[in-house]
Amino acid sequence: MTHPYASAHYAESLEHIGSPLFVPEWGGHVLLRQTPCGTRQDAIGPYPLTILGSECDLAAGLARLRAAGLVSVVLVLDRAHLPPVAAIQNAPMTIRPYKSHYLYERNRGPIGYAKHHRYEVKRAQGRIRAAEVRLSDHLGAWKALYGELVVKHRLSGTHAFLDRHHEVLSTMPGVRTFAAFAEDQLVSAHIFVTHEGHAMSHLAASSADGYRVGAAYAVNDHAIVHLSDCTTVNFGGGAGGQEDPGDGLVRFKKGFSNCTAPAYICSAVLDEPTYRKLSAEGVESQYFPAYRRPGA
Repeated sequence: MTHPYASAHYAESLEHIGSPLFVPEWGGHVLLRQTPCGTRQDAIGPYPLTILGSECDLAAGLARLRAAGLVSVVLVLDRAHLPPVAAIQNAPMTIRPYKSHYLYERNRGPIGYAKHHRYEVKRAQGRIRAAEVRLSDHLGAWKALYGELVVKHRLSGTHAFLDRHHEVLSTMPGVRTFAAFAEDQLVSAHIFVTHEGHAMSHLAASSADGYRVGAAYAVNDHAIVHLSDCTTVNFGGGAGGQEDPGDGLVRFKKGFSNCTAPAYICSAVLDEPTYRKLSAEGVESQYFPAYRRPGA
């Protein structure tokens, strides 16, 4: 069965990021974007992860993208979906650690919350009702909830998902949604995408009332309990690409995890002269592609 993130249906829901291109050697899609010069394109993997099959041919996929005239490609990979070592060694790509993901691995034993999370989970459970729900049954309320998050944090770019993305999620196999209700009003929800024993945090949001009662604590606790067929629950990392142990989101996710694992940036320049021309003085930047670095 194809991983949900590798399906055409999913890639097409990310049209606000780019137009999908199937890469048969990788068993999935990349998204094509206009470069700043406006006459060329580059590629990025789907949000939040690129799924590379165990038999993927990285080098052949890169050759396909190069032949298509793309300037560069960048993918985010996680530990569970890294290609074989031989495939990495044979491909002209750079792979480097990106940021830590916070995981609950069931084989390490039951979760043991620290004092703060124990208190917050118990407090929330006394104020809301947590349940697993079908996203399609609460799609309108979920869209409104996520819309509040977009406004609150002024989200743009990748995280400014179109309605179609939420609608596709509501029909995709492997999508599981955990929610909190206060007087039958949806106040918090967390969507996971599951496949072959792995659950990946996809999107989460809470209303002002949800924040007030700490509903997300009870939602995550409920998810850990009821994702019992998943050996790993990946809560993702902190916001942005920088590690910040003091970030509130990191502390929140860390409290539900019992281990960490790195995510990786996998990148390749496909047209060196054009890449250097677009990047100008930022060509040595750690940000990839350099011509898209903030402030460029």
